[in-house]
Amino acid sequence: MDDGAANVETAVAMLRSSAEQGVVRVMATPHFYIGHHSAVDFFRERQRAYEELKPYLTENMPQVQLGAEVLIREGISRYDLHPFCLEGTDILLVEMPFSRPPVWLLEELENLVNRQNLTLMYAHLDRYLPWYSHNSFEMLMDMPDSIMQVNASSVADKQYFGSLTRHLPDTHRMVLGSDMHNMDHRAPRMGQAVKVMSKNRIGRHWLDRIAWTTKHLELQADNTEGLL
Repeated sequence: MDDGAANVETAVAMLRSSAEQGVVRVMATPHFYIGHHSAVDFFRERQRAYEELKPYLTENMPQVQLGAEVLIREGISRYDLHPFCLEGTDILLVEMPFSRPPVWLLEELENLVNRQNLTLMYAHLDRYLPWYSHNSFEMLMDMPDSIMQVNASSVADKQYFGSLTRHLPDTHRMVLGSDMHNMDHRAPRMGQAVKVMSKNRIGRHWLDRIAWTTKHLELQADNTEGLL
């Protein structure tokens, strides 16, 4: 589905590689672009893809739960986005515009938090260094209970990881995203990212915070009590 695995064989290979790197749970988050996709069609296609994968999800594979990555656009907060949350949670994985933060962005995010009682997880903030200032990142993280996601592929690059630690906000609410799409240039690199982080003080600090947030996310996904 989407720009993810081209076939079941690739999906299974990614999950097996993830398991070898210590991953026990995967949130499948295909893109949802409001105005381009019908919600009905999106959920139908997502379920079709999941049903095709289910027979291959053996006990030694990571558990797969469903979600979405929702692109923030002007006016999106008028729509009920709860069905797109990470399964078992009130957490919505949102993608920011790849540009300087537009004037309407803050209002849309505030509406999602205050009117829909959603918790925002910002997808791959590591990709926004060309457009977002440190103050812009701080603005995003000022949203109540918001979670910063960074991709393993960026962290695994030692030089780029250094840039991230200087520009991204200091927060204890952060997670590591796999950004896995195939077994080539976007293969699972969680293990490599953890190895890079474990070699310096700031990286170990990040690992502690990622572990803390991930633990609480797992608890919420298991019992839907909204622990975050």
